[in-house]
Parts: sequence; C-alpha cells; structure tokens
Amino acid sequence: MNWFTTIISRNRRAFSYGVIAVLFFIILVGKSSIRPAVANACMTIFYYPFVEIRDNVKSLMEVSETNRRLKNSLTEASLQLSAMAEARRENQRLREFLGFEPAEDYQVVPVKIISLIYNQHPVAAVINKGQRDSIMVNQPVINRFGLVGKVREVMPDYATVQLLTDPSNAVSARIAESRQIGIVRYVPGEGMIFDNLPADAVVNPGDIIITSGLGGVYPSGLSVAVVDSAATPKGEIRKSVWLRPSVEFLEIEELYVLKRGTP
Repeated sequence: MNWFTTIISRNRRAFSYGVIAVLFFIILVGKSSIRPAVANACMTIFYYPFVEIRDNVKSLMEVSETNRRLKNSLTEASLQLSAMAEARRENQRLREFLGFEPAEDYQVVPVKIISLIYNQHPVAAVINKGQRDSIMVNQPVINRFGLVGKVREVMPDYATVQLLTDPSNAVSARIAESRQIGIVRYVPGEGMIFDNLPADAVVNPGDIIITSGLGGVYPSGLSVAVVDSAATPKGEIRKSVWLRPSVEFLEIEELYVLKRGTP
C-alpha cells in the first residue's frame, strides 16, 4: 500500500482531476439509479464549499460596506461636533465683545481675516469686506481686547488693515489714570513702546494705555496696551516705556471696523 500512497501523493492533482472526470462521466452516462447519489456527492464535495466561500465573501463585503458607512457617519459627526464647538467659542467671544460700547457716532461692522501679511511678525491683515460694505481708508479696526489698527487700502470686496505692529503705524495715546499723552509705536527688536513721554512723567507697570482721540483717526478710550516696564536713562529727557499690547496679534481672528454713523 505504501507504493500506492506514494504514487497518489506525487500525482495528487492528476488523481483529483481523474476522480472528477470519472464522477462526471458517471453522472452523464451511468445508470439512473447511481446518478442521483453521485450527483449529490459532487454537490457536497465540489459545489457547497464554494457556495459557502461565496457567501462568506459576500458577508465580508457587506460588513466592510457597513464599516465604511459607519466611519463616514463618525467623520460627519466629528465635523459637526467641531463646528458646534467652534460656534460655542465664537458665541463666547461675541458675548465678551458685547461689553464694549462703541464710541459715540460709531457703529461696529464685523469682518473676518482672509490672510495675514508678515514681516517677521504680522504687520497687516486682509479682511473680507470692502467698498461695497462702506469700508473706507483710516477707519479704526478693533477686536474684543482692544485696538488692532486701521484700514489702509480698500477694494470692492476686500480691504487691508495696517496693524499696530507695523512700525510706520503710530498712535496718539494716553495713560488712562494720569492722562499723560505720548505716542505708541512698534520698534523691531524692542517691541511696542510709549514714546515722547517726559522723564518726570509718573508711569507704573500695569498702567492702561488708551487712545487719546487726537489726530482724527481713532476715537478716544480704546484699549491699546498695558505698561510692562518703565525707566529713565541717565541724562535723557524722555522716559523709556515698554508695553504689552492689549491684542495678541498672532491670534487675531474676528475683527470689527468702526464706521462713523448710526446703524
């Protein structure tokens, strides 16, 4: 028997084909009493396993499709949750902003930033409203924390805002408590300073700097900065004052243009 088993193992494929051929030959030309039994054997051996495989493959495809739909649904739900969270944050920012009372004869026009223009730090921002929305050059721009800058250029549907971090954008301002007047400007490498203040001026860290209203561009009382430190260099007639801007210019998002006139 060993020789027979060896022959079959070496010629397994040919033997299988031979068995299949014999079975189908019996089904075709065999006696009618034998053919049903052989047919059932062939169905059991050759057909049903493939049907089961086919059903398993079909089931796996259905499971895969279900998983795909679930992943899509989860992604959509995640996007909706993110949008809702952002809406809550925006509502919070707007609620905080409602505490700001625009200067007399001004109305607030909400705008969004399209892009920021950098020169080592943000110096300008492009906003999504322009001439069609009555935006004009030199209109003040604020956010919920304080003064951001002013409109520099206007196009039909867009405008460019010159930020306070632009060294060429100087603002007349005063210390809220002492009412001392000076010039707020940004110096590259030093940051924001309060210039033109006499050496004997009383300035303390934490003092609030607000717009003076002089110059006709900015209304008075807008928050500009907080005094960080102050010193009077020996022999100087001006005090050196360094400021922390009220606005975080790397995080500005919603802005508001102050437009003269009532709604």
